Amino acid sequence: MADDKLEKERAERRQKFLDWDIEKELPAQIGEYKLKRLDRQEGRIYFAFCWEDEKTGWQIRALFDEETMDYMVKAFLHMVTFSEIELITGDFEEYKRNMKLLTPKYIEKEFIRREDVSILVRGQGFMVWDYKPFFPETIGHYKRTVEPHRPLLGLNGSYIICAYECAEKNTGILFFYNIYRNEYYGELRAQGIPGIIHQYDAKTLSDFEKEITSRLAKDLEDLYENPEIPD
Repeated sequence: MADDKLEKERAERRQKFLDWDIEKELPAQIGEYKLKRLDRQEGRIYFAFCWEDEKTGWQIRALFDEETMDYMVKAFLHMVTFSEIELITGDFEEYKRNMKLLTPKYIEKEFIRREDVSILVRGQGFMVWDYKPFFPETIGHYKRTVEPHRPLLGLNGSYIICAYECAEKNTGILFFYNIYRNEYYGELRAQGIPGIIHQYDAKTLSDFEKEITSRLAKDLEDLYENPEIPD
């Protein structure tokens, strides 16, 4: 009986999304991000639709999470996922209103005009840094997916200033700058699992450059050969 009740609730929720004429009510394209329906259930989460950048594969998804019983918008960027707090609600009609009013602005601000950073960050060295000698477009099997002059705002005052990803092995590395600690640091990713590392911790760009020059190529090679997060 419990399974029947769950399936009925899922079917009713799905139909609400299918009945919503998103093609008329929401922008078909925001920058490089194009609107498309997903309509799939994955475990407790129903993914209704998304805006997708076909070049990067990044998606901004509309979803319902049965664990919290909330409608949400989440950005799925392969190695990281972000939730937009302002778009979390348990009320579908409120969700629809907020999607129309807030989501296009959210995508524009956070994922398209990424060079328009906070005034606290604008004066930091990495925004005007000649990073290409240290972060080339490719390193071995890895491709650069985020550049320092177009960072992504993460959590707790940390900006993702660079990222390398290997789609084949679903592994990569992220580099951050934290505005509160005035610190650069790195994190590994393997099959979605984060791994904290300290070899890139630095307070200055010059120290950061030294660690990247001496370690990055070898660390990525090791991660490709052994796609696991070390204990």
